[in-house]
Amino acid sequence: MGSCCPLLLNNREPFQAALLSRSEVSQKSRLESIHKNYNFIKVLGYGQFGTVREATRLFQNGLERKFAIKSISKDKVCKKFNLLKRELELLSIIDHPNIVKLHEIYEDEKYLHLVLDLCKGGDLYDYILNKGKLTEKEVMMIMKKIFSAINHLHTVSICHRDLKPDNFMLVTKDSDSEVKLIDFGMSVKFGDEQMHTIVGTPYYLAPEVYMGNYGKECDNWSLGVVMYFLLSGKQPFSGSNINELLANILKCNFTFDDRNWNDVSEDAKDLIRKLLVVDPKDRISISNSLRHKWFNQHATTAPVNLEIFNSLKTFKAHGKLWNEMMKVFIRNLSEDEIKDLDVAFKAIDTEHTGFITADNIEKAMLRNGYPVVADEIHKLINLIDYLGNGKLNYTQFLIVTADRKSIFDEESLWSAFKYFDISNQGKVHVSDLEFVLEKAGCCITTLDFEEILNEFQLKAGDFMSFDQFKDIIVCFSPENSADFNHLAPPRTVRRLSHKRLSIRRLSNANAQQTS
Repeated sequence: MGSCCPLLLNNREPFQAALLSRSEVSQKSRLESIHKNYNFIKVLGYGQFGTVREATRLFQNGLERKFAIKSISKDKVCKKFNLLKRELELLSIIDHPNIVKLHEIYEDEKYLHLVLDLCKGGDLYDYILNKGKLTEKEVMMIMKKIFSAINHLHTVSICHRDLKPDNFMLVTKDSDSEVKLIDFGMSVKFGDEQMHTIVGTPYYLAPEVYMGNYGKECDNWSLGVVMYFLLSGKQPFSGSNINELLANILKCNFTFDDRNWNDVSEDAKDLIRKLLVVDPKDRISISNSLRHKWFNQHATTAPVNLEIFNSLKTFKAHGKLWNEMMKVFIRNLSEDEIKDLDVAFKAIDTEHTGFITADNIEKAMLRNGYPVVADEIHKLINLIDYLGNGKLNYTQFLIVTADRKSIFDEESLWSAFKYFDISNQGKVHVSDLEFVLEKAGCCITTLDFEEILNEFQLKAGDFMSFDQFKDIIVCFSPENSADFNHLAPPRTVRRLSHKRLSIRRLSNANAQQTS
């Protein structure tokens, strides 16, 4: 959704509105002042319902990480709460390196604050205007990332419905910057039935959207318009008014006659022609677009570091609580810290779905000369696959392959502990775990949480100290060894077997601490 807020006392940050006892929008909202954890720096942009600002989160170890915070005025959006709820639900489903990540939600009486990835390079539209004409190879690299993002959306049955250069952000100002898709205010989950609401930006709308009867293929048309614009700097369809524009779109009245097309390859033009087809049934799909010869002529598969395959091979699953806690650690990693893993994920995900299968891993191992045992790979997928679909999503891949030694240093563990310590009492109440995991975007049902409590012999009235928190994270790490002994005090942990550890009933520990 857009964001603009007339209730600001200044243009640097929203005032500290009264807190709530219950969320009006999302169960994942954190009902505390966002100013406790974030310092607002500057305004990045305004929209219809609020303001986007750059902000810094100060971690316990003294490190800072910058985010974009979208502060939405609840007064302005009150008539569209259902759209906002839908956007938040969709953001919790999406998991792809080329789509912006929602990290946290804060809510108070006046605002809903969404903590998102910060993209310092600005949007793609401004990038083109400032830089001028891009080379065809630059456009190809950008479009491949864009097509990959949309292929993931369509794989999880989401139609964006407002694809345009303004909604693609560059992480940095570098020419090889990562690209991230934003703004899911118009997006919907789709099924077998057609969509009918006319939404989006006129220049990028497919003919069938104007006719009020369309499917996910409308996104494909929009990408054809985006690709045309990136290669030429002009729109394929224009008009002196909306009716003239619509007439040109319905006629599919575009050409490559402009001199800006003189140096553009026939392969690029061919893909545009296959995207800008009036009948959506005849329009090329996103997955087939990624197989088009325009992409393949420059196709190179990056080598995968063998250490990543070692991490995949040696990983051991340790239950839902460990897995969900690891998601919090992963989301605190910067773009630089996961850059190599991002490259590896894309190299393994050759179908660009945002998911990795056992077959993908086996083929990647063979390409990189790594010894393959097919049965082991399938067992690995079954161990890690908490979604039960036989695939690993992006976050699961990061959990398995991230460098534990850098994640599990004392300072990072303390920062994560404070993240869970929402009452700021130096201990984590077990009853708060479900809420904290949910608001971090983790998939936790009431049944899941009961299973987690049983798994670690926890009661809702118990609490965890920092040492006990470390025991769960570090002692259940596949790398639990002498390298980590200085982090994991053994007094609250007992071995059940050579593979499993369990926390003793914390009420006993509590009694010892209070005696």
